[in-house]
Amino acid sequence: MLEIAIIEDEEKEAARLGGFLDRFSEENGVELRHSWWNSAAAFLGTYQCQYDLIFMDIRLPDMDGMRAAQKLRELDSAVVLIFVTSLAQYAVQGYSVDALDYILKPVNYSAFVMKMRRAAERCGRKREQWLLLNTNAGAVQLREYELCYVEIFDHHIRYHTQQANYDAYGTLKSVERSLPAQSFFRCNNQCIVNLRYVTKIEGSTVVVDGREFSVSRMRKKAFLEQLHRFTNLSWEEGR
Repeated sequence: MLEIAIIEDEEKEAARLGGFLDRFSEENGVELRHSWWNSAAAFLGTYQCQYDLIFMDIRLPDMDGMRAAQKLRELDSAVVLIFVTSLAQYAVQGYSVDALDYILKPVNYSAFVMKMRRAAERCGRKREQWLLLNTNAGAVQLREYELCYVEIFDHHIRYHTQQANYDAYGTLKSVERSLPAQSFFRCNNQCIVNLRYVTKIEGSTVVVDGREFSVSRMRKKAFLEQLHRFTNLSWEEGR
């Protein structure tokens, strides 16, 4: 079941898009559920990473869609985002907030289907990538992209996500074995980082989700190679 949000201040346009989603669901056998928000501020105020796909109008009365998308990315770096707009020149700015695509108004169903198929495929890949963490509070299931990095101090492990932290007891080696090797890398003897959150590399320092970590001299070459492979793979999947 795909959970989809439509952020659109015009009821007629929201109903049109909702109708297209229902038709797409019936014709393609894709289970989905959609909800409509006419306010970006209200939507963001209750957002808890509950959606797989978001259609965001760019021209909104309370907060323009680009600003809303920036705030959305502070809450959720991986939800699939598609802009809906009558002005293509605004939509091309979507790369800055990692938007998958944009749809021009008035929305045409044939064009919508092409973009929706791509979005559904991307959502499907994200939904399949789950992690099961054994924490002090019990088992916690996360999507792979939700885990930003892992730290350890004297066998005390802390899993960091953008929404919460989870503590456990064990070894970094055992954590390393449990995480997908293509997207996580052990920088040193105290941390493992999710490569999708790497924003800057300077010398032997890497910035991950706003935190600085050192990459050990012995691991730096392998780190750069793995980051390069991961970046290329992510680009290929997103084309």
